[in-house]
Amino acid sequence: MKENSCITGLFSGIEVIIERKSVKKIRLKVFPDGVVKLSAPLGVADEWINDYLNSKTKWIEKSLNYFKDTGANEFETIIRSGISTRILGRQKRIIVNEGKSYKIEQKEDYVFIQSPATGDKQALQKQFERWWQKQSKSYFLLVIERLYPIIAKHGIDKPVLQVRKMKTLWGSCSSKHGKINLNYYLYKASPPCIDYVVLHELTHFLYPKHNKDFYEFLTVHMPDWQERKRILDHEIVKGLEY
Repeated sequence: MKENSCITGLFSGIEVIIERKSVKKIRLKVFPDGVVKLSAPLGVADEWINDYLNSKTKWIEKSLNYFKDTGANEFETIIRSGISTRILGRQKRIIVNEGKSYKIEQKEDYVFIQSPATGDKQALQKQFERWWQKQSKSYFLLVIERLYPIIAKHGIDKPVLQVRKMKTLWGSCSSKHGKINLNYYLYKASPPCIDYVVLHELTHFLYPKHNKDFYEFLTVHMPDWQERKRILDHEIVKGLEY
């Protein structure tokens, strides 16, 4: 069995980062910044990977064009006036103003950041991230409160929420610790998609594995979950595992 490795190759003119590591299945992701990354289980033949990527060329091109056309951005690495971010599925323009105190508020299609240190990029970034963390957690808690009764009748205690940055998952859960983890960037997604992720995680408290019972329960309580998942796959990062 081969050891973990990472190479970059060209497939139909598209640069793809190929990682071989201890995963159970192929994961292909297209990021908003144009990076295309494939994770493959150890031992998968090069020929199989080549055929797989060639079969996905149109999907990759479509995904890259989507991000190019919409200007979608996964990570706001430098907060400044004029850039946009997506909040609950809607694009918002960020406006930074000088002020005596630190304050952030949303008004229609804008996010206004007031700071006495507008020239300090790191301070602006931290201010924005603190605000985002608080806003996203408040919203996610409301969604959990609304959807929790679906599993409460099965004797499941209400889980504790943790919001953190995750690179490969929208969410995860631990039934042992009674905890749900939601991706910091999920707050970019539209409300129906966030509902889907939350219900997905709540369902895992009843059915830990993605088996027939899990999907039947999910379908009963959210018949259009597959459409929500499809939309979610186009919200932030193509190919996040769900």
